[in-house]
Amino acid sequence: MIANFFNKTTPVTIFNIVVLLFIYCFISIFPQEFKEFSIPFLVKRIIFFFWLILYLLIVRFIIKKNKLTKDNSYALLLVVIVLGTFPATIFSNTIVFSNILLLLSYRKIYSLRSGINTKLKLFDAAFWIGIATLLYSWSIFYMLLIYLGIIIYQKISLKNLLIPIVGLVTPLLIYFTYNFYYDNLAIFYSRFNYEINLNFEAYNSLKYLIPLLFLVFILLWSFIIVTPKIVLISNNLKFSWNVLIIHLIISMIVIIVAPLKNGSELFYLAFPSAIIITNFLEKSKSKIVKNVILYLFLILSISVYFL
Repeated sequence: MIANFFNKTTPVTIFNIVVLLFIYCFISIFPQEFKEFSIPFLVKRIIFFFWLILYLLIVRFIIKKNKLTKDNSYALLLVVIVLGTFPATIFSNTIVFSNILLLLSYRKIYSLRSGINTKLKLFDAAFWIGIATLLYSWSIFYMLLIYLGIIIYQKISLKNLLIPIVGLVTPLLIYFTYNFYYDNLAIFYSRFNYEINLNFEAYNSLKYLIPLLFLVFILLWSFIIVTPKIVLISNNLKFSWNVLIIHLIISMIVIIVAPLKNGSELFYLAFPSAIIITNFLEKSKSKIVKNVILYLFLILSISVYFL
């Protein structure tokens, strides 16, 4: 059964997850874009596929380093399934690259619990968010995650509150200077497009509506079941769980205000939702429930291509 197969992280499970990602990439490209097929087109897509693998590797590193889940492959599997369910996420350059940069920031934020090199981590986290903001302006919302992380991990001090501002401004100032030197300030200002789109008509399509409702339902169920169990236990996961919930809320806000509603914005849900659902699967004693949830995710991820 699928739950047992991915219950441990092994080279075989990782390989199968990469193969699944490749399948999603393949079926999301060729039905719509076969007429554009060419060698340069194929090379570009292959390179992009390796960027997605890099994304998975960073996700795996963050989870393992900060012990956000146990030693299993559920989170990676769910990340890939979420991406496959909403194929617009897979080849949206801006969204993918901004998420990779944000992962480098999350890596620092979640590791604040260790208390080691706190100031450097705060600078690095904000620095990566600054670069991500230049790619996708609403990424700046994740600065809230840094400050709430400071509060949750009890790292409050004047320096710690000021350092993220310096980290954020640094890449912005460098990019401003570059454009100022070449008299291209219009390009710099165009990076900060905070247009808000509250038109959700695109989500009325069955290919978005059904998997979104299922994902939201499982997320709420996971939150309700798992949160009391984690909060009552005095360990590091309790603090990281609070950060994770805030992370999910911020991601939802970014999706709500996103100027383009074509499904690619749902990429921001992949990381926090996968970890929250994984914690539920780990704590569920019913193998039937685990298998049903994972199989339903897989079935939905395939069925959207026929809706």
